[in-house]
Amino acid sequence: MTPGKRMVPLAIMFTDPSVAVIGKMPETDTSDTVVGEASYEDQGRAKVMARNAGLVRFYADATDGRLTGATMAGPGVEHSAHLIAWAIQTGQTAAQLLDMPFYHPTLEEGLKPALQAICKAVHAPVPKDRDDGFTAGA
Repeated sequence: MTPGKRMVPLAIMFTDPSVAVIGKMPETDTSDTVVGEASYEDQGRAKVMARNAGLVRFYADATDGRLTGATMAGPGVEHSAHLIAWAIQTGQTAAQLLDMPFYHPTLEEGLKPALQAICKAVHAPVPKDRDDGFTAGA
């Protein structure tokens, strides 16, 4: 197997809770960067698992909300870190990610408040939740 070229820096620490650092961290002058945060303190799945501690911080371009980096510490972040790296590599905005379905109950839906905060900061519309349910055969 030939390894693919990794375009976005990605570091995952398999600790408890897991920690991940993805992409570019903002410089000290963050006028061109907005930050969205989400805590796991009140996140449903994390509470049920008795692992509701941690914080996700997403960094995005202040003009359009395009993700540029993230720091994550919390339950299961090792599973979503590579998805965030993919989003950064493909130039996704917070609004575009929110337009994708987030299934319930998952730890990943705990990322939504950070993405919503970025949308609000850049005055982008916050897409409506897409987890309306699924009807077999529809």
